[in-house]
Amino acid sequence: MQFLKSLEVKVRRFRDKLSPLLYAGNTFHCPVCEHSFRKFRSAGRGERKRANAVCPWCISRERDRLVYSYLKKEHTRLFNDTTRMMHIAPEPCLETKFRSWVQTLYLTADLIRKDVDEQFDVMSIPYPNESFDAVFCSHVLQDVPDDLQAMRELFRILTPGGWAILNVPIVTTASADHQAQPGNIRKSSDIRPDEHLRSYGDDYPERMRGIGFEVETIEASDLFTTEQLKRLAMDRKETGAIYIGFKPRTADHG
Repeated sequence: MQFLKSLEVKVRRFRDKLSPLLYAGNTFHCPVCEHSFRKFRSAGRGERKRANAVCPWCISRERDRLVYSYLKKEHTRLFNDTTRMMHIAPEPCLETKFRSWVQTLYLTADLIRKDVDEQFDVMSIPYPNESFDAVFCSHVLQDVPDDLQAMRELFRILTPGGWAILNVPIVTTASADHQAQPGNIRKSSDIRPDEHLRSYGDDYPERMRGIGFEVETIEASDLFTTEQLKRLAMDRKETGAIYIGFKPRTADHG
């Protein structure tokens, strides 16, 4: 079993190296790595498979390209020379960018992964109050047993005026937990926890506000024209939206 997993990793690495050559062209463009291709790689399987989703060069997905575009545009407002940032379950394509932007402290963390700075549970973060100015946590909370506790922890470690991007997939109208029936049950040989313990709905921003965040929602169409979205392969629901919460600068945080 371990041999097969190792072989799969090697095959993926070989494919990643060849992809830029196999997909050479100018139809699609990735704003993260600034490379263009005749098409992007597909993502997902079966009914969930979608074409032109993953950049062949930096492996960014639609949601990564959206976030990077937004943060680049708002860089002066959201980053400065003293920003301390925590990145949960880091996406490699974004980690590279964030490390170049954050000069004071940039910390990556995950519950299971070993290619991070620290391993810990987002429901119990081992840092004092107001330790960070920025948090990025994308498509993680739907897999956390108690997402509200995780949000409270992320809110706690933020400085007043700090921000947290807590993106999740929105798949329904009203959020609902279904921990007894996870959307993705791991094999017994997989040490990672089951995934998709809840489905988030249009009420998600209110969930963040209930913790104390002042929430802004940014859609892809707020940043790009219809034609630009097509070229960036962000003209589909999988791109999602950005949910950024700011910790109030003054009193009562609950």
